[in-house]
Amino acid sequence: MDDQNLSLETQVAQLFMVGYSGVEPNPITHRFLERGVGGLIFFRDNFDSLQPQTGETVKNLLSRLGASIPAHMPRPLFGIDQEGGQVERLAHTLFPTALTPRAVALASQPDKLAADMYDMLAQHLVALGFHLNFFPTLDVNFSRKNPIIGVRSFGDDAKTVWKYSKIALQAFEQAGLIAVGKHFPGHGNGTVDSHLDLPTLNFTEEELTPFRQAIEAGVPAMLVAHGFYPALQTTEFEKSVPSSASPAIIQGLLRQQCGFNGVVMTDDMCMGAITKHCSPVEAALASLKAGVDILLYKQSTEDEWAVYEAVLDAFRTGALPMEQLHGSVERILAMKAKAGKTTGMSQDISPAQARQQADEIARRGISVLHGDPALLPFRSEAPLLLIHPDRQRMGNYAFDVPTSEPLDALVRQAGFSNMESLTYPPTAAFDATTLADSIQSSPGMIVLVTFNPLIQTSQADLYRNLQTRFPHTPIILASAGTPYDLDALPNPALHLGLCSYRPATLRALAQVMASGLSSVAAPVPTGATEPL
Repeated sequence: MDDQNLSLETQVAQLFMVGYSGVEPNPITHRFLERGVGGLIFFRDNFDSLQPQTGETVKNLLSRLGASIPAHMPRPLFGIDQEGGQVERLAHTLFPTALTPRAVALASQPDKLAADMYDMLAQHLVALGFHLNFFPTLDVNFSRKNPIIGVRSFGDDAKTVWKYSKIALQAFEQAGLIAVGKHFPGHGNGTVDSHLDLPTLNFTEEELTPFRQAIEAGVPAMLVAHGFYPALQTTEFEKSVPSSASPAIIQGLLRQQCGFNGVVMTDDMCMGAITKHCSPVEAALASLKAGVDILLYKQSTEDEWAVYEAVLDAFRTGALPMEQLHGSVERILAMKAKAGKTTGMSQDISPAQARQQADEIARRGISVLHGDPALLPFRSEAPLLLIHPDRQRMGNYAFDVPTSEPLDALVRQAGFSNMESLTYPPTAAFDATTLADSIQSSPGMIVLVTFNPLIQTSQADLYRNLQTRFPHTPIILASAGTPYDLDALPNPALHLGLCSYRPATLRALAQVMASGLSSVAAPVPTGATEPL
């Protein structure tokens, strides 16, 4: 479809990708659809209330939404963040992924696992009716206390990040799924979550490397981070805008230096990094002036509609040049034309099939980071002490609680009837001494499941209390978050990398405790964070 055949209103609508709350779109979302919106982005709450919750109902929902676009307008892109593990928008009962990118890279056969997982991911998303996935995460996780990237990155060096990102890109291209690389020019040095506020980020050429390589490989779209990069944004104007509205970053670095000719998207414009510092209209106009093609919004309310009308008025009055609009729409339509060009498509999978596939992936994704795997399976008659995080307080993982069994129940089902189980708040400070003093048993083995103890240091206090109280009892650490526990919790008897806490990972951990580690990675040397 030629953009010249589209009305100005529809061309401007192509610059927007919006979301909404609940299963059915709200009136403002329908208004965007009637104008020919460029795309819709979907989140967990769009699917949680579907009845019945099956692949067929997801496909029907997307089909109805597509049909609501007038026939003479371009079809909207249906996009989703289905990274695996920490960031998944489809319920585990619907979709067979459980591993974060970091868990994939740490696995015993990571190349094979990555190929299997991302081929399956792409095929199933296309089969459900999605056109675009906001993946791969090309950031190099340099900061071990990074609150936003962490296990969403394949690793803390550029070579590892690109190795597995390339596998994902190839799988997506073969399936006809549009890949969106993120978060340009790199969010791996951050210590502030851009969902909450604007982070100041260090820029390094090493972190840029996976982005350059993805561009050379033909990644069709790139998502620009909301951050401030002092090394790149040096003028007074540049210091006043986030990276998503920076001509130096979008035109200078991304377009000119890196040679990217595809579609440039912002990160969600509803994030605190934007909303705390300027009005929605100011932010949108600044991003478009800097060269962005698509503005991304998690929601569609009167505020987002006001932004649309302001952008429409800016093109009508010449405040934004018409040639820029034509260039953006041309790139967007060219990208849309590639969606769904697939060599074959998988069939819909049942919840039973999803569980079976997820369990197989999860077992392959548990790695040994340190210590003696012979400690498992644990056969002692002495009680097992299991201390694990409260999933209700684990952000995205809390979605799974109503539809899955807790870890302690799974461990008991695996044969550990003589077990004491305690939970702790993983994302908040807690009294580690009181928790340790509440232990009733004299355990023969302690399994402590951690969640980013470098950030939430009460977990390190708990570990030290356990070592003091039970000096001769082996402690097994299982990292549900990043794999850097040894920095804060040194010298465990065994350190397992889960790097995810989806239900399939919980089931895999219980199985490993009961059956041993013969199928997972060999230990890496003390201090190492990657497999040999």
